[in-house]
Amino acid sequence: MITEKRHELILRELSKREFLSLQELVERIGCSTSTIRRDLSKLQAIGKLTRVHGGAKLNQSVVLEPNLTDKRRQNLEEKQEIGRFAATFIQDNDCVFLDAGSTTLEMIPYIEASGITVVTNGLTHIEELLKHGIKTLTLGGEVKPTTFATVGPNALASLQRYRFDKAFIGMNGIDLKYGLTTPDEQEGLIKREAMNYALNTFIVADTSKFHKVYFAHVPMVNEATILTSHAVLQLETYEMFSQHYRILGGTR
Repeated sequence: MITEKRHELILRELSKREFLSLQELVERIGCSTSTIRRDLSKLQAIGKLTRVHGGAKLNQSVVLEPNLTDKRRQNLEEKQEIGRFAATFIQDNDCVFLDAGSTTLEMIPYIEASGITVVTNGLTHIEELLKHGIKTLTLGGEVKPTTFATVGPNALASLQRYRFDKAFIGMNGIDLKYGLTTPDEQEGLIKREAMNYALNTFIVADTSKFHKVYFAHVPMVNEATILTSHAVLQLETYEMFSQHYRILGGTR
């Protein structure tokens, strides 16, 4: 079994229990004790879990995220800059998927295109979209109390009915090694499927999301473009990220 797959399985098993012993992990993953020990050391080094006597536990930061109210207050000016920039990519008569999240929410006041249709799983987005006279469809399903995003089988079934010119996806973590990640696996599925059904995908993320890793991996289905702020140029690792991802920041 490849290393990345083992890491994913270890984190998935730990997400179900507060603590798992080394022996329990060996039995559940089906690998040797020495292999699991090495995997735990690597996962601890990147902050995904903590090794404790006889086993491991998942770090809360990997699976938990601030509620939407708190997130909206964080890096607000940068998110508004990104929102203004991202909105310029929407053209007249586009059909758009607008992911739930605080950065995508900041796009709405800057949308100038006419005749567009927006599909969203963000309940907080609906009122703002309607205020701006934008035709709005929402995905049904279970509502997450922290992010007010609709998720689950019904949301996925709703999503599969549509095809998009553009999808704007929020992301919690962007990492050189572990790619795109989010704390919640169900939200990750919505993001992945929306990218599958879009001709063009844009990841909207402020600079605090770089070098962050969370529980659920979101595959880069299409050649997505990361839209961020001019502050990304101040990252010491900007050149490495720009070689790994297509990044546009600050100006078009």
